[in-house]
Amino acid sequence: MVNILGIDYGEKYIGYAVGNDISLTSSTQGTIIYKNQKKLFQEIQDLVNEWEVKLIILGLPINMDDTESKMSKEVRGFKEKIEKSLNIECKLHDERLSSFEAKHQMDMIKKNKTQPNPGVDALAAKVILESWLREKSKNV
Repeated sequence: MVNILGIDYGEKYIGYAVGNDISLTSSTQGTIIYKNQKKLFQEIQDLVNEWEVKLIILGLPINMDDTESKMSKEVRGFKEKIEKSLNIECKLHDERLSSFEAKHQMDMIKKNKTQPNPGVDALAAKVILESWLREKSKNV
């Protein structure tokens, strides 16, 4: 079994979820408030160590017309920095509609008052990771 960290990268908030390649599911874990890159990489390294993560799936924001945005380029640069500084494999995954799906799930959670609110960024990371896991399982 391989633990995988899913990340929804944003300019202010970085949502994350942890899953594995056996159950093909994940759970939201939280949101990191982006203060500076050094602190962010330390927090990601701590998550990698705590969960014994072997792979990171990073959401890649692609426009609906398949073009890349300024944020897409930033995410690609972030991926390179993760791989170099943390010495871990990091794959990009198309995150189109993940925010929409996460907001829909958030609305459902708000209606069900017994369920804790994980935050939209962590939910987006879960959506990204589970989408990658489903796609991977179809290609096996």
